[in-house]
Amino acid sequence: MTSLTALALTCSLKPSPAPSSSDLIAEQVLTELRKHDVAGDKIRLVDFDIRPGVESDMGDGDQWPQIRERILPPTSS
Repeated sequence: MTSLTALALTCSLKPSPAPSSSDLIAEQVLTELRKHDVAGDKIRLVDFDIRPGVESDMGDGDQWPQIRERILPPTSS
């Protein structure tokens, strides 16, 4: 059986390490999921340079592609 993982994307307006209610909620959800053997992590999107647009990579420093890689399932070889 494949192990489950969760990735919480928080959209707080406050960059790390400032306290954030969105970050707190995400951590609470991940804590509950760990009780069910679900590994998890969170990403505070404000900490990244994410360019506006509809492409998977908007170029020139866009950090969305590295986050997107963590969301997409691994490709089978």
